[in-house]
Amino acid sequence: MTTNADAFGSLTALFTSGQGASDGAREHAPREAQLITLLVGNVPVMAGLWTTQYADEVGRHHGPTALVRYERDEVTLELLRAEGRQLPPAGPSAVSRWLPRAAAGMRAWILAMPSDAAPAEVLDVGGRVVLMTGTDEAAVTGGYLRLKQLADEAIHRGQPLERVGIIMVGAPAEQADAAFRRLGDAVRSFLGIEVESVARLPRLERVDSSARAAYGTDECPTPGALTVEIARARAEAASRLDDVIDGPAPLPFQARETRETRVPAPRESASMDDGVREPVVRAAPPAAPPPAAPSPAAAAVSPPRHRAPAAFAALPVSDLPERLVPLLPGLEPLGISCPVAPEVELALDADRRMHIVGRSDQLAKVRTARTWATMHRDLLGRAFPALADGFEVRERILLGDAREAIALHGTGALLDVLVTASTPAGTVHVVVPLNDPTTCG
Repeated sequence: MTTNADAFGSLTALFTSGQGASDGAREHAPREAQLITLLVGNVPVMAGLWTTQYADEVGRHHGPTALVRYERDEVTLELLRAEGRQLPPAGPSAVSRWLPRAAAGMRAWILAMPSDAAPAEVLDVGGRVVLMTGTDEAAVTGGYLRLKQLADEAIHRGQPLERVGIIMVGAPAEQADAAFRRLGDAVRSFLGIEVESVARLPRLERVDSSARAAYGTDECPTPGALTVEIARARAEAASRLDDVIDGPAPLPFQARETRETRVPAPRESASMDDGVREPVVRAAPPAAPPPAAPSPAAAAVSPPRHRAPAAFAALPVSDLPERLVPLLPGLEPLGISCPVAPEVELALDADRRMHIVGRSDQLAKVRTARTWATMHRDLLGRAFPALADGFEVRERILLGDAREAIALHGTGALLDVLVTASTPAGTVHVVVPLNDPTTCG
């Protein structure tokens, strides 16, 4: 063994344990979405060891996980908890050709950005931002400066950062918590960003990855392009399992024919408690008055006409009504719009919670409006008495097709789907909640 290897072994021994992960690491189990943009700050030993440790924790909770680590001269791809899945051999566009087969099987993707990556390049990835850092003063200061650069670029784009995750590594629980509080207080106070403790990794544990390979930078897409290719591959994998050929199919149920068909009356209000929300049916006026009864002679020569059962169909985003708040029970329009995101709607419920309502393609706008509302909480409280004592903000997305919820699951937004029901007496709109505040992520 060389002198360098001996020194490296002595250094890593300070952060390595032969036993299972510590209680601190398990207590703060990762709860990330499926795409994580990992920023690696000042960490002890080697950054690659800590990123693999973190990816293994994500894989332990979420299933097969892919760690893509961008470095100066190469890209390292590693699979954790992947049940024997293999990586492609090196070659031109090797990773791009492998993605269609791998995207459906990976439950999480972690893109570890290079330390010199520009803030714009980090934001182009589009995943949840997580910062990994050590606990000493230099590491905490460096982490704050990295997040400040990112926050400035996000504001310049008109899409302020709302929340980032923090991973503290290489320190006991008490020291990690103290460093997290120092960093979190500074980020909240000066950058207006909420922080969340994602994980504590006090030591490096043994990790057995399923596969690991290195590729040249010309054999792997850039971080921003990779996320686009992952999304495309996952969409293609999902479409192969979808037996719908020509447009959205009706929902797999039909209303039974009855002697007298009644159109449900509009609900005046509905509970917005944190429990399960109930479907709400709103009636639409009949398109035309019922036709006059046929004469006895006409009835004698015409076959009897049977009423068709009600049919439910999905709506494209473009066919949703212009105003969404009137369709959602228990909400009243606030009467103003967000100046930086006028496309979304603001509303209040009976418990003085502000709801920011948008469509399936407006999640970024909804979050921009939420950041604006949070930053101007005092001003809004002076303008609206209902908000004077502070208020909670909820993101809400109204869908026309329930399948659109796949991409929005776990984002923290309340999801409702609006479908039309054609009945013999006319057309009604049916609003069906898909989640609630305890399951939205």
